[in-house]
Amino acid sequence: MAAEPAAAAVRPEDQQRARAEALCRQLRAKPDARSIKDSRALLLPLRNLRAFELLVRLAEALCRVDPVDPPDSTTRRLYAQGLIETGATHAAIALLRQLLQTVPKSHPEAVEAGGLIGRAYKQMFFDSADARSAPARRALACAVDAYRAPYKTDPKKNTWHGVNLLALVSRARREAWDEIAPTVDPAKLARQLQATLEAVPPKARDDWHLPTLAEVTLGLALATGELDPVETLLKQYIADPQVKAFQVASTLRQFVEVWGLEHLTARTPGIALKGAALQRARALVEILRARLLQLPGGELVLHAVQAKPARALALRTKTQAATEPPAGQLEAVLGVDGPQTYRWWRAGVDAARSVGVVRQRLGQRTGTGFLVCAGDFGLADKMPADTRLLMTNYHVVNPDGVVPRSLRPDQAEVVFEAVDPNVAYRVTELLWCSPIEQHDCALLQLEGAPAGLPSLPLGSALPALPPTEQKKRPRVYIVGYPGGRELSFSFQDNEVLDHEGPTSGQPKTEGVVRIHYRAPTEGGSSGSPVFDETSWTVVALHHSGGQRGMPRLNGAAGSYAANEGLAMGPLLVAARAALLANIGQTEPSVVGS
Repeated sequence: MAAEPAAAAVRPEDQQRARAEALCRQLRAKPDARSIKDSRALLLPLRNLRAFELLVRLAEALCRVDPVDPPDSTTRRLYAQGLIETGATHAAIALLRQLLQTVPKSHPEAVEAGGLIGRAYKQMFFDSADARSAPARRALACAVDAYRAPYKTDPKKNTWHGVNLLALVSRARREAWDEIAPTVDPAKLARQLQATLEAVPPKARDDWHLPTLAEVTLGLALATGELDPVETLLKQYIADPQVKAFQVASTLRQFVEVWGLEHLTARTPGIALKGAALQRARALVEILRARLLQLPGGELVLHAVQAKPARALALRTKTQAATEPPAGQLEAVLGVDGPQTYRWWRAGVDAARSVGVVRQRLGQRTGTGFLVCAGDFGLADKMPADTRLLMTNYHVVNPDGVVPRSLRPDQAEVVFEAVDPNVAYRVTELLWCSPIEQHDCALLQLEGAPAGLPSLPLGSALPALPPTEQKKRPRVYIVGYPGGRELSFSFQDNEVLDHEGPTSGQPKTEGVVRIHYRAPTEGGSSGSPVFDETSWTVVALHHSGGQRGMPRLNGAAGSYAANEGLAMGPLLVAARAALLANIGQTEPSVVGS
């Protein structure tokens, strides 16, 4: 029987999330001095894990019961940061302005709050559908003012405000908005920041020293055309085993949104890069993405507008070839495994294009689905073998919509946001389904599918489980629409805990093999593909999970926090048998009904 890994194998980030959930419950039910103190201490670790929704929930619960009125400034500042990261920028600005009214201007949290107001306005600028509109330009000007004030007050201490000022003023000059901070010279500011940062003694440098210096050096490199210094600093920064996902994600956001590296051309104002140097600069974004996905909390969200061809990810377009980092550059920054790391995550991005969101027609999102090939289900006699079908959960789409919040086929449509978020594909037929207690699967035919979009490869082999004493465990990866939001990669906490497959599994239900894994999934992830960790082959259909109370597999006593998928091998066997027996019938095959 496959054994559950020892308690020591529980990852610190799992413990922090579980502790935060428990504290939220305790603060609502019976708060005390200890739970308040522990909640305050946990906010920063949650931010570093980029667990922003959980951070907001815990901070909100804390603010409701904290005996300090108003709650302490650090709590409010981190609460505001969580609000910014979850899209509530106006609420964050109001909270930060209130904070500034209650602490002295010299207070460290006042400096942080001022910078976060800049961060909120900066996000408003980049969230604008038209970056050249009057509201967008006004947001950029407000961000510049918010960053400029703390930097001007103490330029030697408030360098992160200075680097944001540099980036935003450089962007304004690129847009020919010279009325924004007209007295600020970006080149002069960059040299001042570089000198200040390089003068900091090594022992006095904090976690943000290298990220800040790397961005300043990028600003100089774009003006001079010399990229070696920024690549050297980037390597020191992201190769550090202590680097956090929050830091890398922040740098990635700056490089993409503010500096616009992916869209640089030889004609971009103020850019001295040409030819291969231009390609190397654009490739820095790809290198940061590859590193981010190796880190705990390193989730990659594929916004619809970014995933479209010729935009940020430029999937399968001429732009993709132009931005792919040279192998030598990947090795220089990411080490000898750099090219392999890049190719691996790029294959995952390509696979994500075949994952769609299932929604009620023109309405609420209910789950996830992915494209599969009709030939894999023995349907060559009914339709061309390469016909693309959609697989999702029975509890997402089923014949009569009998499960709460599920849809009938005639109510459902699918959008492949990484291809075109404005095109929905109607479900025309339910070919086969299996109820929740068995394979929890629905196989659907669509009215068309995006041209050139491939079906995903399906695999029958589950990851081999190592001995209990071995700490390193196999991983699986999930791509879906958690909470009905944007298409997201789950690249954190993905260890396989156990499964009922060969060689020692003991399936509870004949013909159904379950696999348990850790992954930060939410409602909306139902129906997501579960990929193996090497070849991006779908090995299971994700269908359920919980932070606690999931019964262990293979007869083991107790329960734990786990997510559950249904193995693709037995699912395919059941589907093929039912479909073969019902070829020519008009009603869908239902296993176990």
